[in-house]
Amino acid sequence: METRTLMERLRRSRDWSAAIDELEKEAEQLGSKPEQSERLFALASLTEDVVPERERALALYQRAWKLHPDNLKALSRAREVYGEIGRFEMVAKLGEMELKSPAAHAELSGIVGEALLDSGQKEKALAVLERAIERTPDSWRVKEALAALNYDPEFWTDEVERLTEQAAKADGALGVRMLLRAARILRLEASDDPRLEVVLGKIFDRDLDEPSANFLYESLLASASRWDDLEQHQERRIAARPDTASKAEQCRAFALEWVQRFKDKGRGAAFFARAFHTIASNGAAPLRSGVAAFALVRQYHAERSDWAPILELADAVVDRLVGADQLFVAIQAGLIAWKQLDDAARARRGDPRGSRGRDGRRACVRGRSGQGRRRLEGRRRQAPDQARATARARACLARRRRVGAARRCAQGRRGQGGADA
Repeated sequence: METRTLMERLRRSRDWSAAIDELEKEAEQLGSKPEQSERLFALASLTEDVVPERERALALYQRAWKLHPDNLKALSRAREVYGEIGRFEMVAKLGEMELKSPAAHAELSGIVGEALLDSGQKEKALAVLERAIERTPDSWRVKEALAALNYDPEFWTDEVERLTEQAAKADGALGVRMLLRAARILRLEASDDPRLEVVLGKIFDRDLDEPSANFLYESLLASASRWDDLEQHQERRIAARPDTASKAEQCRAFALEWVQRFKDKGRGAAFFARAFHTIASNGAAPLRSGVAAFALVRQYHAERSDWAPILELADAVVDRLVGADQLFVAIQAGLIAWKQLDDAARARRGDPRGSRGRDGRRACVRGRSGQGRRRLEGRRRQAPDQARATARARACLARRRRVGAARRCAQGRRGQGGADA
């Protein structure tokens, strides 16, 4: 089944979770095991694009690999997703499975070894890193990770002091490596030692995006529930990005972390919204997995019946989106205006600025359920009767105005369509 066909079926469905379940069953009933595995891989990739939570996609990737273990890209992608949301312990677990395949790439041992080390699994890390140095003898990251394990546990405090003193005299990358080694030793020997945060701060003064240092710092702040400090650190990293596209991508990455790793949907929605506004500010490339991001923002605010932020975001970004992402956002905005705010005019025109024209308005109408379309058509047929009724009853005045606005909008569309013809 082609990705385009999958996307069309998901887009037509009002319940994505049920649609994904149905597509998964279909994928497992057709063809050979390798073919089933490929279909599940395609479905998992699409699920990443439309479902903000990553559990469903991760389960599909792993199911695809179990059906056909030679489909190593499914396991690799699952490992990468865990890395994107800061779950290094799962990066290590899936990476160890991946290493059993002869097709695993040479650098994987180093990635798994570092993930084990930064997760505090010292013995496992040492065994994997010793194999990694044989496969990639020139990798400085593998060398540094091994060096962080080769110290005398009885004199670990002396080693930390020596490394921090030498780092102060070293320039650039060499100083960062020494400080990272000291931080890793502190993490292994005394994770609650206040010197750990001090050393990590010195690393960030030199390299704000050092991946292992950021994982250790985020873990430290999360364990103490210092959520505001964690958000401030992420804000600092966003501000340091060189261009709009990278700022938006960084916002997206942090949003996924808040949703999946720290279980804070509110901050996740805020970072997704910021990512959208960032790309809208100067026409940067569309946001990856834009449907999933907007769905999370909508879900969070809908649970609180707070509709205005959703519509404001839709208005700001819809013209910057393309294809299915644009259609999804237009439909969602139209449905909210129609069903939640009872604003038929806002729903029908989709974008209040009218910049998307007839196609955007038709998208909103197509996105409505069959029942909704029939209800709207019924209102049009009943318009004369309603007009007479409002003359006799003040309670119907508001309804008359809504119907009149909808009728004028429909006539304008017909007139515009005739002019185009």
